[in-house]
Amino acid sequence: MATLSGCPTMADYGAATSGDGRDFVAPHEQFQVDSMEYPVFAIIDDREAPRAAVNFPRNNGVEMPPLKQSYRWQVTHKVYGEYLIGSEQFDQAWCRQTKDGQDHPEHCEPGGIGAEYLERIYIHPDGSAYAYGYLKNTPRWPHWFGKNETWFRHDDTGNWSGQPWFECVARCEKLKNMRGESIR
Repeated sequence: MATLSGCPTMADYGAATSGDGRDFVAPHEQFQVDSMEYPVFAIIDDREAPRAAVNFPRNNGVEMPPLKQSYRWQVTHKVYGEYLIGSEQFDQAWCRQTKDGQDHPEHCEPGGIGAEYLERIYIHPDGSAYAYGYLKNTPRWPHWFGKNETWFRHDDTGNWSGQPWFECVARCEKLKNMRGESIR
């Protein structure tokens, strides 16, 4: 796949997709955004997070850390009109829950290398979330697919009902940037 400045072409996107077309491999920088140009979200009420990787009847999925009101979620990536939000606090909670976090708790501390995957959530501007987005933590996997490439995985297998869960708590005037309005 050719690396181009700015957004990749649909041909690049299509060439890198796997599975159902929502999972693909690409350098994450192609989709990374300046978080300061987007709003900050928080969960409306503490809640149990949807399970991930649910595959009934074989399994009930992976239990995810709770979503807490104190966590602040910022837009980190835009993938063809879809927005991914991430929270350092949620990433740390997820890291502590993984085998790696149990074997190497220092990886999960602020400034630590983190878990194998960075957990993100796909969100609409109205605060409704609809899937997990997993990004391979490239510093942890420098030789996976290529030094700067990561796996974008779209997982909507858990229970995402009862939306919206999030509300804008800072930089709310920047919601227009998620609605396709021009920046002025």
